[in-house]
Amino acid sequence: MTNRRTSWRYGAVLAAGVLTLAAHTASAAPEPSLSWSDCGDGTRCAVLTVPVNWADPAGPVTGIDVVRVAAKDPSRKTGTVVANLGAGNSTAAIVGPRPPSIQSWLDQLTERLDVVVFDPRGLGREGTRIDCPRPQPSILGLVRQQDEAGWRTHSTENAAYDAGCRQAAGPAFAGLDSWQIAHDLDALRAALGEPKLRYFGNSYGTTYGQAYAELFGTRLERMYLDGVADHTRPRLIDWLSDYALTQEQQLLRFRDWCARTPSCALNGSDAAKAWDDLVATSDRPGDLFAGALVGMNPPRWPDLARAIAKARAGDASDFDTVLQYPPAGPTGSVQGATLCHDFMPTLPDYQGFLRIERRLKAIAPRFGWIEGRYELGRCAGIPGEPAYPPHPLSAPDAPPVLVTIGELDNNTSHLGAAHVAGQFPRASSVRHGDGHAAYLLGNTCLRALGNAYLIDGTLPPHGRFCPGELTP
Repeated sequence: MTNRRTSWRYGAVLAAGVLTLAAHTASAAPEPSLSWSDCGDGTRCAVLTVPVNWADPAGPVTGIDVVRVAAKDPSRKTGTVVANLGAGNSTAAIVGPRPPSIQSWLDQLTERLDVVVFDPRGLGREGTRIDCPRPQPSILGLVRQQDEAGWRTHSTENAAYDAGCRQAAGPAFAGLDSWQIAHDLDALRAALGEPKLRYFGNSYGTTYGQAYAELFGTRLERMYLDGVADHTRPRLIDWLSDYALTQEQQLLRFRDWCARTPSCALNGSDAAKAWDDLVATSDRPGDLFAGALVGMNPPRWPDLARAIAKARAGDASDFDTVLQYPPAGPTGSVQGATLCHDFMPTLPDYQGFLRIERRLKAIAPRFGWIEGRYELGRCAGIPGEPAYPPHPLSAPDAPPVLVTIGELDNNTSHLGAAHVAGQFPRASSVRHGDGHAAYLLGNTCLRALGNAYLIDGTLPPHGRFCPGELTP
């Protein structure tokens, strides 16, 4: 497995002659440039052409989608912030129907900034998007089927998804990791004419930010990371332990919320004990855990409480219907393959995983241990190349970075976010009482602090805490 922190060598691209709209052959490295066109609602769109492999800039090239919302008053503009909003298609939230929280975010920042949002490789619009011919199997596959046969079946389905993505992507598949995307981000900075990058990353967008700070710290002006995905844990057990402990805490926070909330369906009883009792008496605990992993997200706590209450009365159907992930479409997103290249390029076999699971059950025996199956469900069976493996963060040249950490964030573990913040030499950390993506979702305290930093460079005072505003 190649680690490009120490080597420019990179895995061979797929067989010659496989060309798609997402990649074509070039004889020289593309010059970073953007040709803007109107795409409605006050936005301008462009495609940035970049090498598939920045270690071979004269090889095949690919395109990434970019959308810009200009500052309202150019005379008051102080700069440009480049943003990625997390896993999936970020530009669709800007050029398509905008959620109210995204609209207010844009309205606030464009008082003084141009906002440029980009999609990582393979996740843009038609022409740059890679459509895998089959969807990735449910991330809950190993949660629902917890025996070795279930492991083999799920791994086989994941491998088939990955093979389809490789075929659909052609040469572009070789560039699907955050090492390459960090280089794309620097090319975007240059194409925008910015001497230094001002960056906001949410969720998966924080992985690109970590890579950029390492590779291009001297070209970074400001960086704000929220909902931080920890890409700094080389050992899988350490990364999973943070998630397991976070979810174990989340069960207790759900219990406490229910105790103080009269509308909670379990108000007046210990909601965590109600969960324990339900699992202990169920003949299908995997299905209960699958639903509860959805319901443990704070906005879904009312649904989880109702599901537990109904199940105690003999009707567990809400765990299959109300608490479920959106069904996959007819084709798959390449995001799953990219995540595996970044976070889990090397995985244990089934017996090795059981040893990890025993350790997770020792530290998080009620609920958190299931995170091992949940996270490995993403990648079991998927080969690890290309790879940008997790490693300790080394960004000595990075300027002061703002990192916000949600106490209720179980999507990207708040323990992992704190671990990342501690490795930046000059990080300013703000804890808050909400969950994932709270800045984008509209926590007013985080908005004020994050916008002041992105617009004016003003960092919050040490020890600042933002109260939760988004919990039901």
